[in-house]
Amino acid sequence: MHAAPEFADTPAAPAHPERQQKPLDLETVAAPPPEARVRRAAVFAAPGEKRTRYTLPASLDSSSPVGYRTRLSMTPDEVRSALALLSLERPTGFAPRAGVREAELFEEASLGLLLARQSTNYRGHRQVTLGPEDAAAVALELARLTGLEAPVLGGASHVHLVLSRPYRTPFTLLLTLVGHPAIASPFTVLKRIWDKRVNRADDIPTIGYLQHLHLGVLADGLERAAVVASGDRRRAQIFQAPFCGKAREANAKAIRALEARCGLTLRDRADGWRLALVAQVGQALPDERAGLDAKLCRRLGANLVALRSERIQPGVNHEPAAPEQYRKRQEMDVPDELTTQAGRAAYNAFAHWTGCDRERAKDLLLLERIDVLTPNGKERLREVRDALGRVTDRVVRDLPLWADLPTGKAFSRNAERGRKAFALAGQRIYVAGLARADIEREGLDWELAVRGVGAAAARGALYAELCGLADLPPECDLLAGTCLMAGPVNQNDVGKTFYGEHDLLEGAFPGRGVASLLVWTLKAKTVADPIGNEEQLLNPARKGALVDLRPGPHEVIRVARRGALEPMRQQGGRRNAERAFGDLENFVTDAGGRGIPGNRGAPWPAAWRDELVWPADGSAHADA
Repeated sequence: MHAAPEFADTPAAPAHPERQQKPLDLETVAAPPPEARVRRAAVFAAPGEKRTRYTLPASLDSSSPVGYRTRLSMTPDEVRSALALLSLERPTGFAPRAGVREAELFEEASLGLLLARQSTNYRGHRQVTLGPEDAAAVALELARLTGLEAPVLGGASHVHLVLSRPYRTPFTLLLTLVGHPAIASPFTVLKRIWDKRVNRADDIPTIGYLQHLHLGVLADGLERAAVVASGDRRRAQIFQAPFCGKAREANAKAIRALEARCGLTLRDRADGWRLALVAQVGQALPDERAGLDAKLCRRLGANLVALRSERIQPGVNHEPAAPEQYRKRQEMDVPDELTTQAGRAAYNAFAHWTGCDRERAKDLLLLERIDVLTPNGKERLREVRDALGRVTDRVVRDLPLWADLPTGKAFSRNAERGRKAFALAGQRIYVAGLARADIEREGLDWELAVRGVGAAAARGALYAELCGLADLPPECDLLAGTCLMAGPVNQNDVGKTFYGEHDLLEGAFPGRGVASLLVWTLKAKTVADPIGNEEQLLNPARKGALVDLRPGPHEVIRVARRGALEPMRQQGGRRNAERAFGDLENFVTDAGGRGIPGNRGAPWPAAWRDELVWPADGSAHADA
């Protein structure tokens, strides 16, 4: 790899900049009485019994560091300490470099790119991780970019360069067939295929936004990952703005130089891969640590890999075949005080990643609450559901038969199947979005603002999930869960683009040219979603039609070692089977303690785990 002199050209940030993010208070969720507590029925199918999404998988053979995991109870004091991760300010510099152990790098990647929970159905991210010499050269190249949202820091131990491509899944293949006039459809479908392939056009605007929503989720996760994986010894400085919108155009030449370090090929570029963000990681200055002890970081890491999107609300949107514990309503609620703090976390993230004033963030990040607890909430929910249903009816009715019939109506079946993905269930339901005119008047880049919405929703959701771990009783799977949903917004956008429907947020913010981006639901309950929701991300045999499997590190991450870019954890014919933070033993078992074969994985050889990927060099770089 390329060597370069230590970076020291950019002035350091002020030692104590004005705080933009507000600390968060813990708001707990009360557990129901013991007789009303239920857990997921973790049972294996009996011999000869047909497996369902509610029974435990027969085995797991996966390189993913996640696996099937359970949440661990945390004390209120532990959760209060962990909440510091939801109001981190940017580092002003890095302390003298220390060596980076392979195990820590793996767990940092596990909490970052390999987790990015809202991106599990979209393998649109790849990562190249470079050591200190290359990190110094990257710092010099970063300093040449315009639109940097923070100072470039010297003394990084390593740097992550994250590549991204436009959002393309089986769902977007289905969209190719939507919205065409019946007679002209053979020609208009071909034209759209050409535009998507050659010009990377999107069928509907929100599909283009999804790439940036996912990057916002990832950026927010990467910042925490550096802290948790290192036991609060490292921090990350993350840059997104130079790779968005007009700044990307202005920085095209410099970005190409950075992309060359990633080994980006002409084929990659033809497929739409581009550099999307850069994260410098280095030793934290003593007064800029988050204040977490190493033991808490381990417990927190194990919980982060256990958290899941929770779609089901017991007694509300269960399917007819669901076991009893999913069929009864629980007398639980998400307290108003908790949603207030979750909103604070969201505004923290939006201001942090867009650079706008925090109070101004409250005007720019648009939220409408539409759940049954609001005035006319039931009517509003029914209105939204009816509108989404109308769009689905039109999509199914208007699909070109010349494309649908030869596939055995696979496209129309998938469109019908999508109705389940649009279910709005939870005690608190919010639609989040932006008004482009407001963003432009503020002088913000639209793509960066969309990333800010992704980060805001993910951080607000994580606040609720962490609160749902405080004093978690042993007979409960969780106390609070969340689900971030793009499906309802995408379906609404199909209606807007082709069938004259209004945006979901138009009624709450009339005349502002709003664009809905995400639906965010908070749920208080004690039973986790069926194990099958996780299995479709891990088991090729039961993979869902519209999702990708969770990747192993060797599939999406390359690390600069021994003069080359090597796939992470692929060595000597061996690939990763270790589960991140597996020492906490939070693996799914049946009532008798029997685990899923293969779920605990196998540890990476100790000599390889303990190896210093990049040793310390003894030089001091407190700031740039």
